[in-house]
Amino acid sequence: MVPFLISRRRLKALVAITGTAVVAAAALSGCTSSSSSTTSSSGGDASKFASTPLTTTDAERTAILKKAFLTDTVTADQLDPTIVQGLEEAGREYSDAQIKAAAACFDQPTCKIGKGNQTLAILDGAGSDLWRHITRAQITLQATSYPNIGTVIYLQADGNLQTMQANLQTLITRKVTAIVTYDDFGPAMTASYQQATAKGIPVAAYGGVPGPDATEAVVTQVASDFCDDGNQMAETTAKMLGNKGNVAFFTGTPGNPQGAGWQKCAESWFAKNAPAVKVVNKSNTSWTEGGAVSATTALISTGKQVDAVLYDYAKQTVNIVQTYQKAKVKIPAQVTWTSDNSLLQMWEKDQGTPQEWQLAYSSSINFEGAIALAAVMNHLQGKDVKPVLAFPLPFVPAKKGDYLADQPANAPGPTLMPDALLTQVLSAG
Repeated sequence: MVPFLISRRRLKALVAITGTAVVAAAALSGCTSSSSSTTSSSGGDASKFASTPLTTTDAERTAILKKAFLTDTVTADQLDPTIVQGLEEAGREYSDAQIKAAAACFDQPTCKIGKGNQTLAILDGAGSDLWRHITRAQITLQATSYPNIGTVIYLQADGNLQTMQANLQTLITRKVTAIVTYDDFGPAMTASYQQATAKGIPVAAYGGVPGPDATEAVVTQVASDFCDDGNQMAETTAKMLGNKGNVAFFTGTPGNPQGAGWQKCAESWFAKNAPAVKVVNKSNTSWTEGGAVSATTALISTGKQVDAVLYDYAKQTVNIVQTYQKAKVKIPAQVTWTSDNSLLQMWEKDQGTPQEWQLAYSSSINFEGAIALAAVMNHLQGKDVKPVLAFPLPFVPAKKGDYLADQPANAPGPTLMPDALLTQVLSAG
């Protein structure tokens, strides 16, 4: 496990290697607040942007971190305080009324969650998949802990840049209080975010982020360190394969900063540490089931020997495995971001049989949006918020018992939201 408080020297080295959006942003800022991150919009009354007080005990905090990262090796003192705050807010106790208010927003682009006069906007680049639905619900529930947030607006662009830009203009026109956003388009959104900031509307990006040129356009960029993620994925894969074999890289939308970041660093890690592991394929899936099936079918049709597939979405790793099964081709080892109950069931069923295959995965990461919300609200209170909030993404090997028969097939593994809300999200599709 590498240190998670990233040194200035390490940041510069990583930028030189990767150009990864999150790491580069941190390097350019020197891990200090940009001017956009320190200017308060609170008008002198910071308390109106505050959450209801947290009373997390050390034991509760430890349990939250273990659930978030699937390991007890990540501790609070390794993380930025804003990250810890966001995780605690996501994992706090919520009332039935708060859960009901969040659930009522599922099918509404604009919904009331309370009596406050502030409006939180969730701006999503491509909101059709389950991960985005869960993350939206997590943010909406967390917003109920801020008494002055009365309205939540959700707009998603279905992967279309022009729609995303138009949606942001809509939010500016509506004079929302703050925006949290998943940016599927990288730097192409920076100028639009700058327009919102110029109008006094702070923006915090999570997951997909605009990159180093956006440090003045957004308050912060919340994501795992994509380069370190690639290193971790490569190291995990090398152990699975005994340091030799062929691998394929899968990611979502073409050119997305997440995929570009981890893939470049994973390939570099293999070259330096396991040169007998060769990258023989790179595919885009647009993070859709159809895209995953098409990419896998095309890969199988090449006849190339593939010993492991590295992908950044476990729910569609299910489609990769199923496509190999249908083709009656040996299933490669799978190293994937997030977790999925169906995938774990498939893996467990094949253990001890001639079809046995290896699997490693990360936590669901649905807490990214929670960190972004805590950050943007801290900014409105005039608190210091770092322009990059990077967290670790450990990968753990699957083990028997990880599959939970009493949960739905599409359950994402441990999340910080209440089970009652998660159940409603899963049943809604």
